[in-house]
Amino acid sequence: MLAPYRRLLAHSGVPHLLVAGLIVKLGTPVLSLALLLSAVDRLGSYATAGLVLTGHALALALCAPPGGRIADRYGPRPTLICYLAAHAPAYALLLLAPPALMIGAAVLLGATTPPAASIIRSAWPRLVPEAALPAAYAVDNAVNELMFIVGPLLVPVMILAMTAHDVVAAAGAAVLLGTALLLASPTIRRAAPAPPGRLRPAGPLGHRRTVLLLSIAALGTFTFGCLRVATVASATVFGSAASAGVLMGLLSAGALLGTLGYGARAWPVTGVRLLVLLSLAEAVVLLAGGWAPSFVALAVLIAVVGLATGPRDAVVPTLLADHTPAHYRTEVFAWLQTFMWAGYGLGTAVAGRLIGPFDTGAAAFGAAAVAAVAGAVLAVAANRPARALS
Repeated sequence: MLAPYRRLLAHSGVPHLLVAGLIVKLGTPVLSLALLLSAVDRLGSYATAGLVLTGHALALALCAPPGGRIADRYGPRPTLICYLAAHAPAYALLLLAPPALMIGAAVLLGATTPPAASIIRSAWPRLVPEAALPAAYAVDNAVNELMFIVGPLLVPVMILAMTAHDVVAAAGAAVLLGTALLLASPTIRRAAPAPPGRLRPAGPLGHRRTVLLLSIAALGTFTFGCLRVATVASATVFGSAASAGVLMGLLSAGALLGTLGYGARAWPVTGVRLLVLLSLAEAVVLLAGGWAPSFVALAVLIAVVGLATGPRDAVVPTLLADHTPAHYRTEVFAWLQTFMWAGYGLGTAVAGRLIGPFDTGAAAFGAAAVAAVAGAVLAVAANRPARALS
Protein backbone atom coordinates (compact mmCIF):
# COMPACT_ATOMS: atom_id res chain seq x y z
CA MET A 1 0.00 0.00 0.00
CA LEU A 2 2.87 2.38 0.75
CA ALA A 3 4.83 1.58 -2.43
CA PRO A 4 3.42 4.51 -4.48
CA TYR A 5 4.40 6.93 -1.73
CA ARG A 6 7.90 5.47 -1.41
CA ARG A 7 8.35 5.87 -5.17
CA LEU A 8 7.03 9.43 -4.95
CA LEU A 9 9.48 10.39 -2.20
CA ALA A 10 12.35 8.88 -4.17
CA HIS A 11 12.03 11.59 -6.85
CA SER A 12 14.53 14.37 -6.43
CA GLY A 13 12.99 17.54 -5.05
CA VAL A 14 9.80 15.93 -3.71
CA PRO A 15 10.75 15.96 0.02
CA HIS A 16 11.84 19.61 -0.24
CA LEU A 17 8.54 20.60 -1.86
CA LEU A 18 6.52 18.67 0.73
CA VAL A 19 8.34 20.26 3.68
CA ALA A 20 7.87 23.76 2.26
CA GLY A 21 4.19 23.06 1.62
CA LEU A 22 3.67 21.60 5.08
CA ILE A 23 5.06 24.71 6.79
CA VAL A 24 3.05 27.11 4.60
CA LYS A 25 -0.16 25.13 5.04
CA LEU A 26 0.26 24.88 8.81
CA GLY A 27 0.41 28.67 9.03
CA THR A 28 -3.06 29.12 7.45
CA PRO A 29 -5.30 27.33 10.01
CA VAL A 30 -3.17 28.58 12.91
CA LEU A 31 -3.51 32.14 11.62
CA SER A 32 -7.28 31.83 11.10
CA LEU A 33 -8.03 30.90 14.72
CA ALA A 34 -5.28 33.04 16.29
CA LEU A 35 -6.37 36.09 14.29
CA LEU A 36 -9.92 35.70 15.58
CA LEU A 37 -8.74 35.43 19.19
CA SER A 38 -6.33 38.34 18.80
CA ALA A 39 -9.03 40.51 17.20
CA VAL A 40 -11.45 39.75 20.03
CA ASP A 41 -8.77 40.69 22.59
CA ARG A 42 -7.88 43.94 20.83
CA LEU A 43 -11.31 45.04 19.59
CA GLY A 44 -13.52 43.67 22.37
CA SER A 45 -16.25 42.59 19.92
CA TYR A 46 -16.94 39.29 18.19
CA ALA A 47 -18.83 41.12 15.46
CA THR A 48 -15.88 43.34 14.60
CA ALA A 49 -13.46 40.46 14.97
CA GLY A 50 -15.59 38.55 12.46
CA LEU A 51 -15.14 41.41 10.01
CA VAL A 52 -11.36 41.07 10.40
CA LEU A 53 -11.56 37.39 9.42
CA THR A 54 -14.05 38.09 6.62
CA GLY A 55 -11.86 40.83 5.15
CA HIS A 56 -8.80 38.59 5.24
CA ALA A 57 -10.61 35.62 3.68
CA LEU A 58 -12.28 37.66 0.92
CA ALA A 59 -9.02 39.38 -0.02
CA LEU A 60 -7.25 36.02 -0.08
CA ALA A 61 -9.91 34.44 -2.30
CA LEU A 62 -10.24 37.37 -4.73
CA CYS A 63 -6.52 38.03 -5.13
CA ALA A 64 -5.43 34.40 -5.54
CA PRO A 65 -6.21 34.12 -9.31
CA PRO A 66 -4.23 37.27 -10.28
CA GLY A 67 -1.33 35.89 -8.25
CA GLY A 68 -1.52 32.62 -10.15
CA ARG A 69 -1.61 34.43 -13.48
CA ILE A 70 1.44 36.51 -12.54
CA ALA A 71 3.29 33.31 -11.60
CA ASP A 72 2.42 31.74 -14.97
CA ARG A 73 3.42 34.87 -16.89
CA TYR A 74 6.67 35.78 -15.13
CA GLY A 75 7.63 32.53 -13.43
CA PRO A 76 7.02 31.33 -9.86
CA ARG A 77 10.34 32.48 -8.41
CA PRO A 78 10.11 36.21 -9.30
CA THR A 79 6.46 36.14 -8.24
CA LEU A 80 7.24 34.67 -4.82
CA ILE A 81 10.03 37.20 -4.27
CA CYS A 82 7.69 40.12 -5.03
CA TYR A 83 4.92 38.71 -2.86
CA LEU A 84 7.32 38.14 0.03
CA ALA A 85 8.48 41.74 -0.26
CA ALA A 86 4.85 42.89 0.14
CA HIS A 87 3.61 40.24 2.57
CA ALA A 88 6.24 40.75 5.28
CA PRO A 89 5.38 44.48 5.72
CA ALA A 90 1.68 43.55 5.66
CA TYR A 91 2.26 41.23 8.61
CA ALA A 92 4.21 43.93 10.42
CA LEU A 93 1.32 46.34 9.85
CA LEU A 94 -1.20 43.83 11.21
CA LEU A 95 0.90 43.27 14.32
CA LEU A 96 1.80 46.90 15.00
CA ALA A 97 -1.19 48.87 13.73
CA PRO A 98 -3.73 50.29 16.19
CA PRO A 99 -7.00 48.33 16.57
CA ALA A 100 -8.87 50.81 14.37
CA LEU A 101 -6.75 49.74 11.38
CA MET A 102 -6.93 46.01 12.04
CA ILE A 103 -9.60 45.25 9.40
CA GLY A 104 -7.68 47.10 6.68
CA ALA A 105 -4.44 45.42 7.72
CA ALA A 106 -6.11 42.00 7.54
CA VAL A 107 -7.39 42.78 4.02
CA LEU A 108 -3.88 43.81 2.94
CA LEU A 109 -2.47 40.65 4.48
CA GLY A 110 -4.91 38.47 2.53
CA ALA A 111 -4.29 40.36 -0.72
CA THR A 112 -0.50 39.93 -0.49
CA THR A 113 -0.49 36.26 0.55
CA PRO A 114 2.04 34.46 -1.70
CA PRO A 115 0.41 31.95 -4.09
CA ALA A 116 2.56 29.21 -2.58
CA ALA A 117 -0.09 26.47 -2.51
CA SER A 118 -1.00 27.05 -6.18
CA ILE A 119 2.66 27.06 -7.20
CA ILE A 120 3.25 23.78 -5.36
CA ARG A 121 0.28 22.11 -7.04
CA SER A 122 1.37 23.37 -10.45
CA ALA A 123 4.88 22.00 -9.84
CA TRP A 124 3.90 18.35 -9.45
CA PRO A 125 3.51 17.61 -13.20
CA ARG A 126 7.02 19.02 -13.78
CA LEU A 127 8.51 17.06 -10.90
CA VAL A 128 7.03 13.56 -11.20
CA PRO A 129 5.83 11.35 -14.09
CA GLU A 130 2.14 11.25 -14.96
CA ALA A 131 1.66 7.86 -13.29
CA ALA A 132 2.76 9.33 -9.96
CA LEU A 133 0.39 12.34 -10.07
CA PRO A 134 -2.49 10.65 -8.17
CA ALA A 135 -0.11 9.85 -5.31
CA ALA A 136 1.37 13.38 -5.44
CA TYR A 137 -2.01 15.09 -5.25
CA ALA A 138 -3.18 12.61 -2.62
CA VAL A 139 -0.21 13.59 -0.42
CA ASP A 140 -0.85 17.27 -1.15
CA ASN A 141 -4.48 16.95 -0.08
CA ALA A 142 -3.52 14.81 2.93
CA VAL A 143 -1.17 17.56 4.12
CA ASN A 144 -4.05 20.04 3.84
CA GLU A 145 -6.35 17.81 5.88
CA LEU A 146 -3.69 17.11 8.49
CA MET A 147 -2.83 20.78 8.93
CA PHE A 148 -6.50 21.70 9.40
CA ILE A 149 -6.64 19.06 12.15
CA VAL A 150 -3.34 19.99 13.82
CA GLY A 151 -3.52 23.79 13.37
CA PRO A 152 -6.62 24.53 15.53
CA LEU A 153 -5.33 22.08 18.18
CA LEU A 154 -1.94 23.78 18.23
CA VAL A 155 -3.33 27.27 18.92
CA PRO A 156 -4.63 26.63 22.49
CA VAL A 157 -1.36 24.88 23.34
CA MET A 158 0.64 27.88 22.10
CA ILE A 159 -1.61 30.29 24.01
CA LEU A 160 -0.51 28.60 27.23
CA ALA A 161 2.94 30.11 26.63
CA MET A 162 2.16 33.31 24.68
CA THR A 163 -0.62 35.72 23.76
CA ALA A 164 -2.93 35.29 20.75
CA HIS A 165 -1.14 38.26 19.20
CA ASP A 166 2.15 36.36 19.48
CA VAL A 167 0.56 33.28 17.88
CA VAL A 168 -0.45 35.45 14.90
CA ALA A 169 3.21 36.48 14.61
CA ALA A 170 4.31 32.84 14.79
CA ALA A 171 1.83 31.86 12.07
CA GLY A 172 3.16 34.66 9.88
CA ALA A 173 6.71 33.48 10.47
CA ALA A 174 5.68 29.97 9.34
CA VAL A 175 4.17 31.30 6.11
CA LEU A 176 7.25 33.40 5.37
CA LEU A 177 9.62 30.52 6.22
CA GLY A 178 7.68 28.04 4.05
CA THR A 179 7.66 30.48 1.14
CA ALA A 180 11.40 31.06 1.52
CA LEU A 181 11.98 27.28 1.46
CA LEU A 182 9.84 27.08 -1.66
CA LEU A 183 12.04 29.74 -3.28
CA ALA A 184 15.07 27.57 -2.59
CA SER A 185 13.54 24.54 -4.34
CA PRO A 186 15.38 23.56 -7.56
CA THR A 187 11.99 22.76 -9.12
CA ILE A 188 10.83 26.35 -8.58
CA ARG A 189 14.14 27.82 -9.72
CA ARG A 190 13.99 25.89 -13.00
CA ALA A 191 10.33 26.71 -13.77
CA ALA A 192 10.12 28.86 -16.90
CA PRO A 193 7.49 31.58 -17.42
CA ALA A 194 4.83 31.20 -20.12
CA PRO A 195 5.83 32.38 -23.61
CA PRO A 196 4.63 35.95 -24.32
CA GLY A 197 1.23 36.10 -25.96
CA ARG A 198 0.06 32.66 -24.77
CA LEU A 199 -2.13 33.89 -21.92
CA ARG A 200 -5.70 34.86 -22.85
CA PRO A 201 -7.92 37.25 -20.86
CA ALA A 202 -10.26 34.47 -19.69
CA GLY A 203 -7.32 32.23 -18.83
CA PRO A 204 -8.32 28.69 -17.82
CA LEU A 205 -11.93 29.82 -17.30
CA GLY A 206 -12.33 29.88 -21.08
CA HIS A 207 -12.48 26.09 -21.05
CA ARG A 208 -15.78 24.34 -20.25
CA ARG A 209 -14.29 21.28 -18.55
CA THR A 210 -12.10 23.42 -16.30
CA VAL A 211 -15.08 25.46 -15.12
CA LEU A 212 -17.04 22.27 -14.46
CA LEU A 213 -14.22 20.78 -12.39
CA LEU A 214 -13.83 24.00 -10.42
CA SER A 215 -17.59 24.03 -9.82
CA ILE A 216 -17.43 20.44 -8.55
CA ALA A 217 -14.76 21.55 -6.08
CA ALA A 218 -16.98 24.46 -4.98
CA LEU A 219 -19.92 22.10 -4.44
CA GLY A 220 -17.61 19.91 -2.36
CA THR A 221 -16.75 22.77 -0.02
CA PHE A 222 -20.43 23.81 -0.03
CA THR A 223 -21.19 20.43 1.57
CA PHE A 224 -18.35 21.00 4.05
CA GLY A 225 -19.80 24.40 4.97
CA CYS A 226 -23.22 22.84 5.47
CA LEU A 227 -21.72 20.17 7.69
CA ARG A 228 -19.84 22.75 9.75
CA VAL A 229 -23.23 24.22 10.79
CA ALA A 230 -25.34 21.04 10.68
CA THR A 231 -23.06 19.15 13.07
CA VAL A 232 -23.42 21.90 15.66
CA ALA A 233 -27.22 21.66 15.44
CA SER A 234 -27.19 17.86 15.62
CA ALA A 235 -24.69 17.76 18.47
CA THR A 236 -26.82 20.26 20.41
CA VAL A 237 -29.89 18.05 20.01
CA PHE A 238 -27.87 15.04 21.18
CA GLY A 239 -26.80 16.94 24.30
CA SER A 240 -23.54 18.84 23.68
CA ALA A 241 -22.83 21.53 21.10
CA ALA A 242 -19.10 21.23 21.85
CA SER A 243 -19.12 17.64 20.56
CA ALA A 244 -19.55 19.07 17.06
CA GLY A 245 -15.77 19.46 17.16
CA VAL A 246 -15.50 15.68 17.51
CA LEU A 247 -17.71 15.20 14.45
CA MET A 248 -15.66 17.61 12.33
CA GLY A 249 -12.50 15.90 13.54
CA LEU A 250 -13.90 12.56 12.40
CA LEU A 251 -14.77 14.11 9.04
CA SER A 252 -11.16 15.28 8.61
CA ALA A 253 -9.79 11.95 9.83
CA GLY A 254 -11.98 10.08 7.34
CA ALA A 255 -10.91 12.44 4.55
CA LEU A 256 -7.25 11.94 5.44
CA LEU A 257 -7.63 8.15 5.40
CA GLY A 258 -9.64 8.22 2.17
CA THR A 259 -7.09 10.48 0.46
CA LEU A 260 -4.14 8.27 1.38
CA GLY A 261 -6.07 5.18 0.33
CA TYR A 262 -6.82 6.75 -3.05
CA GLY A 263 -3.18 7.51 -3.77
CA ALA A 264 -1.90 4.19 -2.50
CA ARG A 265 -3.16 1.98 -5.33
CA ALA A 266 -4.53 1.89 -8.86
CA TRP A 267 -8.34 1.85 -8.88
CA PRO A 268 -10.52 0.12 -11.49
CA VAL A 269 -12.58 3.31 -11.82
CA THR A 270 -10.62 6.54 -12.22
CA GLY A 271 -10.94 10.18 -13.23
CA VAL A 272 -14.36 11.67 -13.84
CA ARG A 273 -16.17 8.33 -13.40
CA LEU A 274 -14.68 8.05 -9.93
CA LEU A 275 -15.91 11.59 -9.18
CA VAL A 276 -19.45 10.54 -10.10
CA LEU A 277 -19.36 7.48 -7.83
CA LEU A 278 -17.83 9.37 -4.91
CA SER A 279 -20.36 12.21 -5.19
CA LEU A 280 -23.34 9.84 -5.29
CA ALA A 281 -22.00 7.83 -2.35
CA GLU A 282 -21.49 11.05 -0.41
CA ALA A 283 -25.09 12.14 -1.14
CA VAL A 284 -26.52 8.87 0.19
CA VAL A 285 -24.50 9.04 3.42
CA LEU A 286 -25.37 12.72 3.94
CA LEU A 287 -29.08 11.96 3.64
CA ALA A 288 -28.65 9.21 6.22
CA GLY A 289 -26.80 11.63 8.49
CA GLY A 290 -29.81 13.94 8.60
CA TRP A 291 -31.84 11.13 10.17
CA ALA A 292 -29.20 9.53 12.40
CA PRO A 293 -30.89 8.10 15.52
CA SER A 294 -27.94 8.68 17.87
CA PHE A 295 -24.70 10.59 18.24
CA VAL A 296 -22.65 7.42 17.67
CA ALA A 297 -24.51 6.64 14.43
CA LEU A 298 -23.98 10.22 13.25
CA ALA A 299 -20.28 10.04 14.11
CA VAL A 300 -19.86 6.89 12.01
CA LEU A 301 -21.72 8.44 9.07
CA ILE A 302 -19.65 11.65 9.25
CA ALA A 303 -16.44 9.60 9.14
CA VAL A 304 -17.77 7.72 6.09
CA VAL A 305 -18.53 11.06 4.40
CA GLY A 306 -14.86 11.92 4.88
CA LEU A 307 -13.84 8.65 3.19
CA ALA A 308 -15.63 9.92 0.06
CA THR A 309 -14.64 13.59 0.19
CA GLY A 310 -10.92 12.91 0.66
CA PRO A 311 -10.43 11.04 -2.63
CA ARG A 312 -12.71 13.53 -4.43
CA ASP A 313 -10.55 16.44 -3.32
CA ALA A 314 -7.49 14.61 -4.68
CA VAL A 315 -9.10 13.61 -7.99
CA VAL A 316 -10.10 17.17 -8.95
CA PRO A 317 -6.56 18.65 -8.93
CA THR A 318 -5.26 15.55 -10.70
CA LEU A 319 -7.76 16.09 -13.52
CA LEU A 320 -7.01 19.82 -13.66
CA ALA A 321 -3.28 19.13 -13.96
CA ASP A 322 -3.94 16.46 -16.58
CA HIS A 323 -5.67 18.67 -19.14
CA THR A 324 -4.62 22.25 -18.28
CA PRO A 325 -1.64 23.55 -20.32
CA ALA A 326 1.44 24.52 -18.33
CA HIS A 327 0.98 28.22 -19.08
CA TYR A 328 -2.33 28.22 -17.16
CA ARG A 329 -1.49 25.67 -14.49
CA THR A 330 -0.70 27.95 -11.54
CA GLU A 331 -3.68 30.19 -12.29
CA VAL A 332 -6.10 27.27 -12.48
CA PHE A 333 -5.01 26.10 -9.03
CA ALA A 334 -5.41 29.64 -7.73
CA TRP A 335 -8.96 29.61 -9.13
CA LEU A 336 -9.46 26.26 -7.40
CA GLN A 337 -8.68 27.95 -4.09
CA THR A 338 -11.12 30.78 -4.85
CA PHE A 339 -13.94 28.45 -5.91
CA MET A 340 -13.46 26.33 -2.79
CA TRP A 341 -13.58 29.33 -0.44
CA ALA A 342 -16.69 30.63 -2.23
CA GLY A 343 -18.40 27.25 -1.94
CA TYR A 344 -17.59 27.00 1.75
CA GLY A 345 -18.90 30.49 2.49
CA LEU A 346 -22.11 29.85 0.59
CA GLY A 347 -22.59 26.49 2.30
CA THR A 348 -22.31 27.96 5.80
CA ALA A 349 -24.69 30.78 4.84
CA VAL A 350 -27.33 28.42 3.39
CA ALA A 351 -27.09 26.00 6.30
CA GLY A 352 -27.44 28.86 8.76
CA ARG A 353 -30.68 29.96 7.07
CA LEU A 354 -32.09 26.43 7.02
CA ILE A 355 -31.54 25.57 10.68
CA GLY A 356 -33.80 26.83 13.47
CA PRO A 357 -33.03 27.02 17.21
CA PHE A 358 -34.10 23.45 18.00
CA ASP A 359 -33.58 21.75 14.62
CA THR A 360 -31.56 18.56 14.21
CA GLY A 361 -29.75 19.88 11.13
CA ALA A 362 -31.62 17.53 8.78
CA ALA A 363 -32.39 20.35 6.32
CA ALA A 364 -28.71 21.31 6.11
CA PHE A 365 -27.74 17.66 5.62
CA GLY A 366 -30.30 17.56 2.81
CA ALA A 367 -28.84 20.68 1.18
CA ALA A 368 -25.39 19.12 1.36
CA ALA A 369 -26.73 15.95 -0.27
CA VAL A 370 -28.30 17.99 -3.09
CA ALA A 371 -24.94 19.69 -3.67
CA ALA A 372 -23.23 16.28 -3.82
CA VAL A 373 -25.75 15.08 -6.45
CA ALA A 374 -25.15 18.29 -8.40
CA GLY A 375 -21.44 17.50 -8.29
CA ALA A 376 -22.15 14.08 -9.81
CA VAL A 377 -24.22 15.71 -12.59
CA LEU A 378 -21.43 18.17 -13.38
CA ALA A 379 -18.92 15.32 -13.42
CA VAL A 380 -21.02 13.54 -16.04
CA ALA A 381 -21.06 16.77 -18.08
CA ALA A 382 -17.29 17.14 -17.66
CA ASN A 383 -16.81 13.65 -19.11
CA ARG A 384 -18.20 14.77 -22.47
CA PRO A 385 -15.58 15.53 -25.15
CA ALA A 386 -14.49 19.15 -25.08
CA ARG A 387 -12.43 21.47 -27.25
CA ALA A 388 -8.78 21.39 -26.31
CA LEU A 389 -7.49 24.39 -24.34
CA SER A 390 -4.70 26.32 -26.03
